Amino acid sequence: MKTTLTWRQLIPISVTLLAMLCGFFSILMTLESMGEPLEKAGEMHRWAALLIMLAMILDGIDGNIARRLKGCTEMGAELDTYVDMTAFGIAPAILIYAVMLTGSIPQDTSRALWRVVMTSAVVLSGVVRLARFKAGDPFRGQMGYTGLPITACAGWVAMLVFISQSKPFNTFSLSQGPVAALFLIGVLAFIYLQVSNVRYPKPTKHPALFIPMVIMVCVLFGPQRVAVPAAVFMVLMVLGYIVFGPLYMRHAIRRAKGAPCEPEESES
Repeated sequence: MKTTLTWRQLIPISVTLLAMLCGFFSILMTLESMGEPLEKAGEMHRWAALLIMLAMILDGIDGNIARRLKGCTEMGAELDTYVDMTAFGIAPAILIYAVMLTGSIPQDTSRALWRVVMTSAVVLSGVVRLARFKAGDPFRGQMGYTGLPITACAGWVAMLVFISQSKPFNTFSLSQGPVAALFLIGVLAFIYLQVSNVRYPKPTKHPALFIPMVIMVCVLFGPQRVAVPAAVFMVLMVLGYIVFGPLYMRHAIRRAKGAPCEPEESES
């Protein structure tokens, strides 16, 4: 078995490993925020969210780089799974836990239980999503996904946390109130969609989706007056992908089969 990697293979693998580090550093940043004053904790939460989004961009381009350089490897494909679980499964779950902990009453055991249940559901849904993808998709997502990609939930969590910790929205809390309800309802919906049979296209395969996201993530590192609108735009992009992604896949499947536009039975 060949163990030496060529430079064509090392470049995309290095990008994948960098995405893994972004996810890991996001986890460390979130852990460091616990116990800090609200303002400092909020700033650390923003950076944890930014690192998740940076990992998402790196994870989206590593495969494209590998295909262009003709440097695709089984090792790179395996590493992608670990990056997905770390940066888009565990890191967002820990961020949810920390944000829901901020401003809450330590003695409130019901809220503590809810935090544990919510974050556990995020991790378990992500694990099941990735395991099913690895076991049942020989095309590695190039022909679309069954179930919502794990990156969608991670993006929703990261961007709403980023917005809630940025001016002028830092007066809203994700641990209580109507904004928290919207945040958690979205997370619950994504948990279900990840393990559903709903079909979604691969976002990084479509420049109209991926290129604006890359630009918006770069803008996030700028002043808050431009970063916050960019984050809001990305939240709307995620919602648009969730609603219109399955419609696009239905149309693509009909076109590929040459079938007339009739209602298609849902997957069992």
